[in-house]
Amino acid sequence: STIRLSMGWSNTWDDILSGGNPRWKVTCSESHQKALAHLQNFVKGDPSKLSVFCPLAGDDAFVHLLWKQGYSVTCIDLVPTAVESMRNHFDGSWSKEEQSDDTVLWNHDSGRCQLIVGDALKSRPELKNKFDAIYDKDSFGALRKELRTEYCKRLSEYSKKDAIVYMEVKLKNNHEQVMHMGPPFSLKRENLMEHDSFGSNFEHVNELGSVYDLSVPSMEQTGHVLRRK
Repeated sequence: STIRLSMGWSNTWDDILSGGNPRWKVTCSESHQKALAHLQNFVKGDPSKLSVFCPLAGDDAFVHLLWKQGYSVTCIDLVPTAVESMRNHFDGSWSKEEQSDDTVLWNHDSGRCQLIVGDALKSRPELKNKFDAIYDKDSFGALRKELRTEYCKRLSEYSKKDAIVYMEVKLKNNHEQVMHMGPPFSLKRENLMEHDSFGSNFEHVNELGSVYDLSVPSMEQTGHVLRRK
């Protein structure tokens, strides 16, 4: 299923990067600043001492914004072209490390950014208990229900106790009728906090409502804050 997922997302990214439908991508810097303010309301402390995990981040420019603020960031995505596009947000140089399981690591010369090309659902012991915060923009909401349990297990493994998860998900106007249609899937608090998703290892801290405006009709970009138990 991961191979099929990878092939599907590769085709999607090829279309996006060649000028096709931008889909979920948010490129507005004002929206990114609003998201940063929401995140920093809950992720407290000196950014230079905090490490943020960004799963399935694609080429989201918000990651570069976090890095510019002083955070250490680690991203993982299945699609090499998406990670290549992410690298282009950064000045400086990158070193490449290829691993035996086809994972590729890109390490930035600042020492504060690592981009992983590989399976986000695979358990990676080197990431366990590493992160103070997680930034998930539409990543959980892109996954079919049968993939969500493993995804949430990985996030629980990688996060420190009391780590904050800042999540953005889509909420469609006719949620009850379309919640099984996606991606993106329409999600409410109760969907996120099902026991076989985030409910077993995280507590729900805050429901932020609409975090910024979307250009897409009939849906909102809504925010949720979770904490690792």
